[in-house]
Order: sequence, then structure tokens, then C-alpha cells
Amino acid sequence: MDAYSDTLKSRQVQPAIDPGTTGTYPQPPSPPSDEENQKETAPLSLEPTLSTHPFFATSPGLQDWRSEPVDPRLCCQGCGCDDDEPDPDFGCTLLTALLCKRAGRVGNMIVIKSSIQNDEPKLLCVYGPFWPVLFCLTWPLILGVSGYTFYRLLHLEAPFYIILPWCALTGVLCRFLHRVSSRDPGILPRYREAPEESWRWNSQADTYRPPGAIFDKECGVIVEDFDHVCPWTGTAIGGGNMPDFQGFVSMVCVMIIVDGICSSGAWQFW
Repeated sequence: MDAYSDTLKSRQVQPAIDPGTTGTYPQPPSPPSDEENQKETAPLSLEPTLSTHPFFATSPGLQDWRSEPVDPRLCCQGCGCDDDEPDPDFGCTLLTALLCKRAGRVGNMIVIKSSIQNDEPKLLCVYGPFWPVLFCLTWPLILGVSGYTFYRLLHLEAPFYIILPWCALTGVLCRFLHRVSSRDPGILPRYREAPEESWRWNSQADTYRPPGAIFDKECGVIVEDFDHVCPWTGTAIGGGNMPDFQGFVSMVCVMIIVDGICSSGAWQFW
């Protein structure tokens, strides 16, 4: 039994001796000091830049738009998707990388204008990842239908008490669309510690999130009171722009009826 124990001890791997010392083993690194710990756990900078806003909870690894691949053939290599499940947002991301290189970025959201309020960045004008749908489809559709209706009103020589209310309603519709598409939908700041027990850790954005806040992979951010992503408005719908979205949807329904009446001349029979 003693010979077997000696054999096991002789087979144990011994640590290498530091060549700069005499018969001593290397010492383990000393633990970081309090100052180094404070540096490691220090809050992120609140200063906004043209590339990113590190204050907000976003997908890790996102840089400025210049870091995005601009070759569609690099989709499955540079966008985190694969052949079986292509990224549905890659086309819009590609256009953003091509056209918005100097725009700010929060996740996949395009920051046009921001400011510092109470030592925290505030997004004053931000567009979602589906902005090409907004500007190339939604706005042309609304402006095209409105332009045709206005032409019909002039052609039918509509009185001013018909034209003025129609212009006002069309302006309200356009205002709601502008606000819902350019407002902050409720992008959550990054929380390293949970303010309340009900908050849960989200590994996709490395932050704690409150109930109702959801990480959206298309927008690349956590949105408070998240409802859905609306390609027609180009952005996510959350607590920050839900009232404007409800107003926009309501006005679309109203204007379908109003434009139909005005363009057909049905108001002449009143």
C-alpha cells in the first residue's frame, strides 16, 4: 500500500520553477486593488457620440454603422444569421450602413438627434431599422393618396368648408406618423443592478429589465412596455410612442373614409 502511494505521488505533475528565482515557485497574481475594482465597475460614459450611446441597453458588440458589412454576400458571415434562418432585417441594415455612416446608433436604431438632460442622454429623434419601408412605402402611399384627393377636390371645385377640414385631418395624420416613427419608443438604459425585486436579468443586452420590457432582436434594444415592431412606421412600438401609434392607426381609418368621400364627390349630395 505504501509503495502504491509513493508511485501516485511520483506521477503528480509539479509546477514549473520560475527561471528567475532559485528553487521557488511563481506566486499567484495579487488581487486587484479597490481602485482597480472601482474602474472595472464604473458606470458607462453618458457622453453621446456619433457611433454609439453606451448608456442604453443594446446588443453587445454593436459598433457604429461603418462596421456593418456592405456586401450582401457577407450576410451570413457578418450579421449573425445563418443559411437556414436569414436575417429579415439585413436589407434595411445594409441600406443603413451604406447611407447613414455618420448617424448615431443605439442597437439597430438610427439616432438623428440627441441631447444631455440631467446627466443622461435623451433621444430626440431616432428612427427604427425599417426606415426604408417608412420612407419608400408608407410616406409615398399617404402623400400619393392625399395628393390625388386634393387634385379631385380642386377638379370638382369643392368649397372651402370641405377643403379646409380635409387639409386639417390630413395634417393630423402626417403629424402622428412623423411622431410615432421618430420618437424614442422607450429604449431602456442599462442597469447593472436590479432597482426592484421584480426586475429580471436579460443576457441579450446584459442588463436588468422591468416587467413588460422586452428585448427586440430586430431593433437590438430593450423597449419598455414593448408591444410589437411595425414595419409601416419603421420602428418598435412601446411605451414612448404608443399614444402616437394609436392616433396614427385611428387617423388612417378616418382618412380612408374621408378621402373616399372627397375624391368621389359624394359630398355634393349632402
